Amino acid sequence: MADNKEDGLVKSGTQQVATTDAPIDLANFDMTTLSDVEPVALKPKNIDPNDLAGTEDIDANEIRLPRLAVAQGLSPQMVPTESSFIKGLTLFEMFNDVTGEIYGNGPLTVVPVQRHVSRIQFDPDDAKVVLDREVPANDPRMQWSASVPGGKKDTPPAATEFVEFICMLLRKGKAPEPIVVSIKTTNKYMRQAAELWTTFIKLRGTAIYRGMYHITSKGEKGKTKEGQDTNFGVFVVKNAGFIPETPAGNVLLEMAKQFHESLQGKTIVLQREPGDEPTSFDTAAMDAGADRGM
Repeated sequence: MADNKEDGLVKSGTQQVATTDAPIDLANFDMTTLSDVEPVALKPKNIDPNDLAGTEDIDANEIRLPRLAVAQGLSPQMVPTESSFIKGLTLFEMFNDVTGEIYGNGPLTVVPVQRHVSRIQFDPDDAKVVLDREVPANDPRMQWSASVPGGKKDTPPAATEFVEFICMLLRKGKAPEPIVVSIKTTNKYMRQAAELWTTFIKLRGTAIYRGMYHITSKGEKGKTKEGQDTNFGVFVVKNAGFIPETPAGNVLLEMAKQFHESLQGKTIVLQREPGDEPTSFDTAAMDAGADRGM
């Protein structure tokens, strides 16, 4: 077989296969064993970083970023009959909506590289249908209204506001990975989390990607417009400090900076699900209660 090796290929009859170390004799190979090959989580060391075959025509704007979500009672990931069902996921746990990986209640460490606000109007009869992706902040569709004339403003706006933080997720033993923390501000406690995180970033007085934060999830209790008790999951954000000036810290900072720069001028693509947490809360009653510290 040694004489059949040319230009990194092993030839066997009309077949040929790429080789790395030892030549492979396809003529005498048991092909039925290939169905037993199991995937591995870590990238193999023999992968050529310059080999991008088959990816040349994929535009960066086509790439969907994964979203960090909190499991709610109505989340499709909690319903066994849904295609996105995640076995083992429990209420109020965090999960990756692309990979289906369960993170539990945290804490997770993240480095934000970009923050932006989206205001989107969904079809009231089908929450999966987007009617308008660019609703202005002062648009009437962003206003709360009363369910009865002269009553309290207890009906959510026609459009939904999302404050989104594009982050690098850091987990021990794993390379940093991109994830978006999309916070829907209709819910009081989620709105507090978004405002607090934004305040941390602003008061840091430097680039957004210089800071590190811890995110956990928990359950909260509330009441629907009908007065029924309900539970929902929320994010809790805490300031962890700055990226340190260490060899690893400097590399992390450079990665975060490059990630930030790569996002400039691009549209963020992710699956926003307006049903992730209830929107029909009696916010006036909730705001009258004691504020929760984040």
